[in-house]
Amino acid sequence: MYQYILRRTLIFIPMLIVISMLLFALVQIAPGDAFTGQLDPNQDAEYYEELRARFGLDKHPVEQYIAWAGNFIQGEMGISFRHRLPVNEMITDRIGNTLFLAVFSLLLTYAIAVPLGIFSAQYPYSKSDYTLTGLAFIGISMPSFFAGLLLIYFFSFSLGWFPYSGTVTAGAGYQGLEAFFDRVYHTILPAVTLAIISIASYTRYIRSSVLQAKIQDYVRTAYAKGVPAKIVLRKHVLRNALLPLVTLFGLDVGFIVSGAVITETIFTYPGLGQLLVDSIINRDYPIMMGVTMILATFVLLGNLLADILYAIVDPRIRYD
Repeated sequence: MYQYILRRTLIFIPMLIVISMLLFALVQIAPGDAFTGQLDPNQDAEYYEELRARFGLDKHPVEQYIAWAGNFIQGEMGISFRHRLPVNEMITDRIGNTLFLAVFSLLLTYAIAVPLGIFSAQYPYSKSDYTLTGLAFIGISMPSFFAGLLLIYFFSFSLGWFPYSGTVTAGAGYQGLEAFFDRVYHTILPAVTLAIISIASYTRYIRSSVLQAKIQDYVRTAYAKGVPAKIVLRKHVLRNALLPLVTLFGLDVGFIVSGAVITETIFTYPGLGQLLVDSIINRDYPIMMGVTMILATFVLLGNLLADILYAIVDPRIRYD
């Protein structure tokens, strides 16, 4: 197992290099640069060239990439073209918000999807089951940006229950638990938006998994022995039906962190996603490269975590 984890971790390196090269190539292919369209028309052209030289944009793209990669290996992601701030500091300021949103969304997903999936499987082909199935298909087919706009319209503008932007109440000065709950309050709508697709798909998955477990021989044997239905459900059905969810947790980590890009933009939530979108709009490629590499690392770590959990929950799997 340890050798497998080490091999998978080492694979990260070439994959991250390929991702960075592809992203850098896309930036170079696009017309113009970060300073295009931002200068005063009356400004001297020499000033524009001086800016490009100051940030190394006058060099060959290969030289630019090598310089960026060398700094990245040393932990430096460069200086933002637009904000004139170190990218490391900007990412450090935002990554906590994105992780908080991702964890909150994961908790919502499992807290809602598991009981709904079990309930749907307990009463298959009933009105309740059909209702949950219909809602699940709506959730799966609804784009996250549309779901976010609907939530903002109903719960922020119409009912006024939740804020539609930010992470804290401006000027409140909360401390301790009050500050934590204020942050949770501001994260509810973005987290629900991010979790809707996962809740819908997990509900369907759990329903099918529980139904398949209920017809297994060991379950029927337990019933034949006179074991009470609640004990059969808890000890034999759910224990086996919900086991694969543990492995899917790893995949969710990468999916939700990377999926926060659109959600954070809709809710003006100051996380990595919003920072990435702003950097793309402004052609601020030091930020773009840095945030993309961070998100890619989360996705790869999520896949590694899923593989490890597979081996833990099912010892029959070997990775030799």
